[in-house]
Amino acid sequence: MKKFFLSVVVLLGSFAVNAQLVEVSSMERVRVPEGMVVNVPTISPDGSFVVVSDAASEGLTKIDLATGKSTLVTNNGSGSNVAISADGSQVVYRQTTVGRDKLRKVALKSKNLLSGKEVQIVAPSRKLNAGVAMVGNTVTSVENGKMRAKSLDGTRAQQGAMVSINRGHLEYTVNGKTVTLDPQGRGSYLWPALSPDGTKVAYYLAGRGCYVCNVDGTNVKAVGPLRATKWLNNDVLVGMKDADDGHIITSSAIIAADLNGTYQTLTTDAQIALYPSPTADGSRIAFSTPEGELFIINLK
Repeated sequence: MKKFFLSVVVLLGSFAVNAQLVEVSSMERVRVPEGMVVNVPTISPDGSFVVVSDAASEGLTKIDLATGKSTLVTNNGSGSNVAISADGSQVVYRQTTVGRDKLRKVALKSKNLLSGKEVQIVAPSRKLNAGVAMVGNTVTSVENGKMRAKSLDGTRAQQGAMVSINRGHLEYTVNGKTVTLDPQGRGSYLWPALSPDGTKVAYYLAGRGCYVCNVDGTNVKAVGPLRATKWLNNDVLVGMKDADDGHIITSSAIIAADLNGTYQTLTTDAQIALYPSPTADGSRIAFSTPEGELFIINLK
């Protein structure tokens, strides 16, 4: 089947490699609909499609990586905290509304990509934590300190573990109980990510950088100045190392890093690479650029 990519192969030798944690086989620019300005991408668990937010609108769009076909998911959805079910049939997203009381509220919704059915998981709320998780087709979220678990396929909901942010606090929820971690004391915590094996939490502490700790908040280890970090596997993270002049981003690279202080630059100096999103098996990473472009890194 023909693939709709604009550029095809970037050899490993052209990357600035500090130490090899992963092996890059190619990097591809994905053709997106004309006029679309890709903001934050989320790649499906199997790497067959990407759901992107559009900086020029409030919409979320699915882009099939094999055919190039684009499908509107919603015309009102945030690119942050998008989750895709393991079978790729469901997209979960946050939707912000302002009511007659002029208060900003956030709802959690899902869209079935096969039937087009939309389901409201959490009604518009001012107490919905930043963060969402999926176990199979069960969506879990935290509202007002309580876990909300909802099955999207009619099976019994599974209450798995998840991490989230509540007013700058890092929180961990398991078996329906939520505790505040804040492993480095009070601060502004961002971008929480639970490792695939559920034993470690990666997070960003504003003004200090990316760290990893155990799920009880102990054994804190510094990773470095990486933001929007995700787990590539249980031992390696991917994030963006960006710099700005106070107004615009002047440089940014996608970095792979482990907990031993080893890191590897996966992108070139020719582009400003933002918001990495890896597949479940760690074989592909989607990222965007300030120009609204969408790229895929293929790993061996």
